Amino acid sequence: MTSQRPEETSKKWGPDHGTSSPVFLTGPAVRPGRAGSYLNLTDLEDGNLKREVDMLGLLTRLGVIACLWLVTQFGTTEAQESVGTKEVRYRESRTAIANPERGFYAPRMSERMDGLEGLRARGITLLLVEMDLRDFKDRELSPEKLAELRLAFSKARENGLKVIFRAAYGFTGRDYQADPKDLGRIQGHIKQLGTVFAADRDVLFAVQAGFLGPWGEWHGSNHGETPSLEARRAVLFGLFEAVPSPVAVQVRRPMFIRDLFAGEPDLTAETASKGVLLSRTGWHNDALLSLPTDMGTYAERGWDRDRELRWCENQGRYTPFGGETVPSSARTPIEQVVRELEQLHTTYLNSAYHRGTLDGWRKAEHLGENAFSHIERRLGYRLVADRLRYLAVMPGEPIRIELELRNVGFAAPVLPREVAMVLSRGDTQYRAIADADPRRWDPGVAIRVGCELRLPPDAPRGPWTLSLHLADPSPGLRDDGRYAIRLANEDIRFIEQSGWNVLAEDVEIR
Repeated sequence: MTSQRPEETSKKWGPDHGTSSPVFLTGPAVRPGRAGSYLNLTDLEDGNLKREVDMLGLLTRLGVIACLWLVTQFGTTEAQESVGTKEVRYRESRTAIANPERGFYAPRMSERMDGLEGLRARGITLLLVEMDLRDFKDRELSPEKLAELRLAFSKARENGLKVIFRAAYGFTGRDYQADPKDLGRIQGHIKQLGTVFAADRDVLFAVQAGFLGPWGEWHGSNHGETPSLEARRAVLFGLFEAVPSPVAVQVRRPMFIRDLFAGEPDLTAETASKGVLLSRTGWHNDALLSLPTDMGTYAERGWDRDRELRWCENQGRYTPFGGETVPSSARTPIEQVVRELEQLHTTYLNSAYHRGTLDGWRKAEHLGENAFSHIERRLGYRLVADRLRYLAVMPGEPIRIELELRNVGFAAPVLPREVAMVLSRGDTQYRAIADADPRRWDPGVAIRVGCELRLPPDAPRGPWTLSLHLADPSPGLRDDGRYAIRLANEDIRFIEQSGWNVLAEDVEIR
């Protein structure tokens, strides 16, 4: 807008405030061209330019135009929000959180499931349960052996934990060529174990392929130093039939995924969403960060470490990755450690091995903080709320809610999860399920959760509490707060029993 001094005095002193001035408008709602007549310096009113549009009237019209434009762009609710929106901003926490399906795991043999009670207090929510089948390489698994695994799952559930499972025919250096020569025997054992997997699927996080060679690491087998493609197919595809979808099966090296699925294109968000078998095939590295090849993990001819990592970076966006370190991992610089854990989208690591490497991380510093604490905090996903926007309304009207989040972890959540907004007051609560899939909440990607929640017309007026519930979708775990995701914020209260993240306690229903 320009100002205009009365015409007579403008000749002497230049422009100043007068009774009228030209106005310039820009924007998508403005029709191009001139509106009104040209300035006439010979047709004055008490020495001032004549005005054609009252300023108050102009501002009123602009306000109406702005509201109409908001309606066309966002709908009626957004237009109302331009006036009545409530906004809450949150502070990020740097405290380690015992969230489900991520972090350092505790290893246990299936016949010795002791000492689980204090794990969650240490920030541990995952177990690697290893089952030794050495005594059954010539016969079926006994009912007692299957009962042993059922009890292991039961103890995990009792303590709020989930299970990574691996079976092998021996877990020592004396167990080379100890696996059955008959692949049918191995497939029969897998089928038997499938009955337990099906019954306890709610606490089964992943299955490591195992079965071939000592420790089930797919070397030193009766089916080859590197087991044959036939043997690897028998184990992997047998597990796909026994392990409930969408739980993933993890093989020992990335090259095994590539030759087992030779000819198939790399995963994309579209193919992963269709549940193809490749999207259920992860991998684990039990010689992690032991340069240069991680003890043969990166051993395919023509594939150097950088090329392997780039391939694994894409596969890890859609499948779980984890593993353990070894003594030589301690020599890898901490900057490279964190960089590769990020690139691999690392969800879990062994808390018990290798102690020397882990102690080295505890003594190191990364970005001004303890390196072990940095890694512990970022393993898997770590969701931080930044901003909440909502509009207080009357009963019977929809409340539109939008929450902005960030994932500052190494990976997205692996398994499906329900995303619900809960409005509660006393014992009364109303839920709305958001159209969101946390498995696509990758680090570095803007995350917006939006939904509408409608209260009935007879809902009491006054303040209500709004919470985010990131629940496990299994019916037996949905209301167990230990299996819900907690946001990493200082100013968002987490209700341990229900698993609710309290976003606001003063949502006013007028």
